[in-house]
Amino acid sequence: MFKKFILLSAIALSLTACLGGGSSEPTRYYTIAVENIQSPAAGVYADKRLQVRKFTIEPAYQRTNIVYRESAYDFMFYDLDLWASRPEHMLAQVASEYVAKSGLFKTVETKPTGKPDFELLGNIVAIEEVDEGSSQYARLAVQMTFRKTESEQALWEKSFDEKMSMDNREPRTTAETISKLFGKFMQEALQEISSAN
Repeated sequence: MFKKFILLSAIALSLTACLGGGSSEPTRYYTIAVENIQSPAAGVYADKRLQVRKFTIEPAYQRTNIVYRESAYDFMFYDLDLWASRPEHMLAQVASEYVAKSGLFKTVETKPTGKPDFELLGNIVAIEEVDEGSSQYARLAVQMTFRKTESEQALWEKSFDEKMSMDNREPRTTAETISKLFGKFMQEALQEISSAN
């Protein structure tokens, strides 16, 4: 009986060493940042309130893992390299920061304290790293809609879908490049929204 106990203890210790005894890599987190963009001149909406609603996202990307692809048929994700929060939350927050900095509206909120006059909606179609042979890209595809609150009719809407070249296959570079792409989209969106009536 004692020998059996010793043997079982040795097996348990061996399994513990194999499963968790070695050094493990830390989980790393990345976020989307606000880039410097040229803001349009404040105009027709200067006394209006805007709500940036929570963005939606295609089901395959409803995760904090950074997605990467090596072909049109692959869909993989990093285990230890994660977005700091889900992409739809991050992009909605960053969009609200862009709009607030533009001065286009009197107030910009994600959770309105009063009834907003307008709302900005977004749907993320793709947010990923693309590896094509020796070339690496970041891809961001987003649909955005600007409309009067509680109206089904869009005053402005647009679909963006672009890839931008990266120097290396590093999740931090992916986050930086996605940030640049979204900054480009937001500059174009704000410019067009400023003249949408």
